[in-house]
Amino acid sequence: MEKLVLILLLVSAVGTHAASFPFIHNYLIRIDCGLNGKTTENYNNQTWFPDSFFVDPGKTKQITSSPNVPQIMTTLRYFPHGQDMNCYRLQLINTQKYIFRAGFYYGNYDGKSQPPVFDLFLGGQLWETVNSSATDGPVFHELIYAPRNDNISVCLMGRKESGGTPFISSLEATYLDEDETYNHTVYGMMRNGTAYHLVTRLNFGGYAEVVEPWSGWSLFCEEQLNRYWTPQPMPGYINLTFVPTSCSGTAYENRPPNSVINTAISPTNASQSIYVPVNLPTITPQSAYIVLYFFQNRIVDGPPENQNGTRNMDVYIDGVMRRNVKLQGFRSGEVVTLYPVLVQGTVNVTISPANGTVLPPLLNGMEVFYGTKLAEETSGGFKILFSIIVVVVFQVFVSLLSWCALGF
Repeated sequence: MEKLVLILLLVSAVGTHAASFPFIHNYLIRIDCGLNGKTTENYNNQTWFPDSFFVDPGKTKQITSSPNVPQIMTTLRYFPHGQDMNCYRLQLINTQKYIFRAGFYYGNYDGKSQPPVFDLFLGGQLWETVNSSATDGPVFHELIYAPRNDNISVCLMGRKESGGTPFISSLEATYLDEDETYNHTVYGMMRNGTAYHLVTRLNFGGYAEVVEPWSGWSLFCEEQLNRYWTPQPMPGYINLTFVPTSCSGTAYENRPPNSVINTAISPTNASQSIYVPVNLPTITPQSAYIVLYFFQNRIVDGPPENQNGTRNMDVYIDGVMRRNVKLQGFRSGEVVTLYPVLVQGTVNVTISPANGTVLPPLLNGMEVFYGTKLAEETSGGFKILFSIIVVVVFQVFVSLLSWCALGF
């Protein structure tokens, strides 16, 4: 009798403290869709969770690995009943801004060589129509959104006209923590009730590799918000590289990583401009959210007499002057956010020399989003909490029964 009482007390304690289990109230949820079992997986020094805690329907599939495809994308979950709403349920830490990212890699997992087209939903509202044949490699869709509830659903549903089976390879939710102690504003002009869909996130003048989260010469100085910065070659411009001397990016809005702000592009002389076209996914008018990153920690593109000179620049969007930026001398930077900017089709970003400049303009990084209003979202319930409690309680119960059978 005493042993039974002990078992029940321990099981009760597990249930009481289950909320501290890492899947619940997490700042960073990374789900490897289709990963078998109940164990986590380590990839790129980060922990990924199996999706069985977050979703009920669907079947899993393993894809043959490829050198150009991340390991995390070689498993997937597909939903044969594609006409239904097939949902993952995420328990969040609060209702502040999150980055939501979903990844899809078809890899001909079904042997049909017919990549499907299907709809992706966030909180019951259309997030994106996924075209899994858009590239030979993985397809990712990302947005920033502040949920109205601390639990939210991410769902997939087939389209009648295409008839394809929806699937998903990875799913992430990252809390964008704003460190009030150091005045670290993160995308401060983004409004509640609006989803901001990522169009592009670029690193100019630098490395050939993508700048990934928690990588580089100093983890604290590098990408801390789970963003990926794509290198953007710009023929006809000079590539500038600044020697990193400190965690300079942490002092600026959105906390850009050092690998981004320590590289830049610049024209060959102070009278020329920088031109960067950005193609939006549709030709209909969009409300764009544009972020431009400017930084120098010493002058590397001018004669010695200009080491303390001013780099004075005007920012134009589609020919309309939007902002003036001045950088002067050692370790000077500015993050420019433009929102809302009504754009259509291709957005033309121009950085031009302003009156009085002695140095040419530069550009280190850029992000472009477009905003869509979301109606009242539907919550996803608390399936995660219940599943984890059941699994943990069952494991403890089995262990204790074995312990009692041995006569302890």
